[in-house]
Amino acid sequence: MAGGCRPRVTVFLPVFNRARLLPSAIESVLSQSFRDFELLIVDDGSTDGSSDVARSYGDPRIRLVVSASNQGIPRTRNLGLELARGEYLANADSDDWSYPQRLARQVGFLDAHPAIAAVGSWALKTDASGTRSRGPLLRPTDPRAIRARILFATCFKNPTMVARTEVVREFGFRDQFVICSDIDLWSRVSEKHALANLPEFLVRYRPGGTSHQPDAPGAAMRHMLARDMLTAFGVDFDECDVERHVALRNFSGFRPTREYLEWAERWLWGLVRQNARSRWYPEPEFGRIAAERWLLLQLRALAAGLRPVEIVRIAPRASALAGAVPGYLAQALGYLRGRLRRFG
Repeated sequence: MAGGCRPRVTVFLPVFNRARLLPSAIESVLSQSFRDFELLIVDDGSTDGSSDVARSYGDPRIRLVVSASNQGIPRTRNLGLELARGEYLANADSDDWSYPQRLARQVGFLDAHPAIAAVGSWALKTDASGTRSRGPLLRPTDPRAIRARILFATCFKNPTMVARTEVVREFGFRDQFVICSDIDLWSRVSEKHALANLPEFLVRYRPGGTSHQPDAPGAAMRHMLARDMLTAFGVDFDECDVERHVALRNFSGFRPTREYLEWAERWLWGLVRQNARSRWYPEPEFGRIAAERWLLLQLRALAAGLRPVEIVRIAPRASALAGAVPGYLAQALGYLRGRLRRFG
């Protein structure tokens, strides 16, 4: 970045009491092969010397802003949006690590695809030390597939995202989403703009943030998110539907009951009929995702010892997935690549 000129990219890195982990995150950004960026670090009221760590680098590309008190994730991210000077905004977390080619690959993609508002990537999940892989984190890559899936699953890892700054400013982070504010943001952006992921591992992701805590506030945020998405879709629902739909978005450790399976069949095909009327989500992709969720539930039911539905009902659902086979194969190959990837 030439002195005083507007950078192409603002890398936004919020931090709160991560002094021990912050150097790795900063150094991974400063080591990018793409050089035209500023690194905007906002210290959200840390008490462990995180801001001193940032100052110690003395790199002119670093802009450090220190909040007098802890403002929380949504307000801190909105401050980053306000202060960003770059055409593109690249997210980074204070405990994650970006591969050197990350910005070059994602900026190049956005330059070549002006209709895409933001692009993420696949990531490698690490252990607490950040030095050992715990497996790949894959996300859909095609914009239509992402839009179709977003009602049923999280389609992005926020620290992998690079977006057009003005687009993200248009939407902003909502204060009420103390947890999962990023999921809410990308859901709303996807209603008006195309989004994508690169099928490349560009970030090492260290789990452990507030969104991973199975507490009551987190559950309330996930219910609020589902409620807002279903309202935007225009579907009729009650609070029982919301609670069950949240379970439909995350099968981890989930054991369906017969009552849940009967509800899910009515619910999923009701959503498909609603989409046939409204075309809120792209088809045939939305119908495929609904069929996928239904079939995955049948597998969960088998694991829970429940009798699966008759084969005559399974066959039509399975046939709906035929067009998605290339995508499933690409995901399988990506998973294998991620498992074989060595940290260096």
